[in-house]
Amino acid sequence: MKAAAKAGLEQFLTYRMHVLNKLSDRGISERYQTKLDITLPEARVIASVGSFGPFSIMDLAKHANLDKSQASRAAEALIKRGLVQREASIDDGRVVLISLTQEGRALFRKVMPIARKWNADLFSCLSESERETLGRVLDKVIARTQADG
Repeated sequence: MKAAAKAGLEQFLTYRMHVLNKLSDRGISERYQTKLDITLPEARVIASVGSFGPFSIMDLAKHANLDKSQASRAAEALIKRGLVQREASIDDGRVVLISLTQEGRALFRKVMPIARKWNADLFSCLSESERETLGRVLDKVIARTQADG
């Protein structure tokens, strides 16, 4: 029997990516909590809205890679802290958009360097060539997954 045929769970791409995701989330979450007193979902909302927003909750959830309820809870917590605000969409008054307040923009300028440093630290074990190859491979797998629905 081939080694691949009897490989255990730890060899499946989805399992390995889940392990990496959990470890990565735990590490960055600790940094956001310690340095900025915000949760990982809150940091993702701030980063997404600051980079691409304003967003409706549904679009925010997609961009922040959160489920709708996580995005909604994180946005609500940030609204209470005065870091994001709700506003009616200019295009459709029925749609409520989440945008950064002045304090939220200041926090965004602190969130992004932490994210960049964490990302650089994660990839520091790879050579430049390995990082480029990994990026291309991940792009292919993501595109395949999106094409499959």
